[in-house]
Amino acid sequence: MRIHITDIYNIGGTAAQFQHMVTDIARELFSCNELGVHLYPMDSDSPEMLRTRMDGILAAVEWDDIVILQSPTWNGVLFDQAFIERLNRYGGVKKILFIHDVTPLMFESNRNLLPGYMQIFNDMDLLIVPSQKMAEFLAGEGLTVQKIVVQRMWDFPVSIDTSVTPQFRKVMNFAGDTNRDKFSFAKGWNYDSVKLVVTAREGDWKHGVNIEFLGWIQDQNILANVIRKSGGFGLLWAEDGYWKEYMKLNACSKLSLYLAAGLPVIVPNSIPEAGTILRKDLGLAVESLDEAVETVEGMEEGRYRQMVQNVERFAELIRGGFFTRKALTDAVFYLLYD
Repeated sequence: MRIHITDIYNIGGTAAQFQHMVTDIARELFSCNELGVHLYPMDSDSPEMLRTRMDGILAAVEWDDIVILQSPTWNGVLFDQAFIERLNRYGGVKKILFIHDVTPLMFESNRNLLPGYMQIFNDMDLLIVPSQKMAEFLAGEGLTVQKIVVQRMWDFPVSIDTSVTPQFRKVMNFAGDTNRDKFSFAKGWNYDSVKLVVTAREGDWKHGVNIEFLGWIQDQNILANVIRKSGGFGLLWAEDGYWKEYMKLNACSKLSLYLAAGLPVIVPNSIPEAGTILRKDLGLAVESLDEAVETVEGMEEGRYRQMVQNVERFAELIRGGFFTRKALTDAVFYLLYD
């Protein structure tokens, strides 16, 4: 029996970075064979060309193997359905689906595609889901798979300069594309007592607002260390209503970036791991930005330093890839043992 894992190529950004990370950890754990999946316009394929493409991807798979599928492939639900249909021709193959994102829940325009994704999910032997809340939501949508492993948090394996200690500053660091509507709060920042530090260029932003610009940083190691040096807090926030609902279900990479960088975090109190943040004293879980600003305004340095120490201990899990290691190991064990 061999274990295989899909990995996406020809796509940039965090989608590819995190699939590559999971693949690297799976390869270390299980000597996994990689099944490369390229982002491409599926509509250009005839049925015969598509079957040929699928057979090329699955060439190393044999009967009774385990295949870990990272979802989504970003090629669309029809590609994913065709891929699963082709994979099912291999007798005895056991299928684990590692859900990174559920695209119909990310974009309101895609919500009608959810039934197609549910068909894919129900064709699996086991699911790795980002949160218990996601598992409960999918169950409400008709999920029948009984074997489920909860991921909880993303890992963020970066190299941190630990000789730099995050400093007590009344600032909130926000790493994200501030031109996107869901992050519109950034350009509307109107708090004088707490500064917002953004990974953006000054550009056409209005002057006079209490904002500091770090510039757009693509390298994850550099980004984490720049944010660590900035000090203060890492802010996980969004204004778009549909995305806010999705944040209640998913595991957010920005949360793990801030923790890996060693910063206490500020998160909505509705996200899945808000309880962990509070229980382990890794930051603040708040109802609104007003509440967050008020709490930061009144915070004392000793309180902040205690949170920094707590985060530094917890960050070893995220930098070391332990959440992914545990999810993959639990999944294979659960699949084969129970």
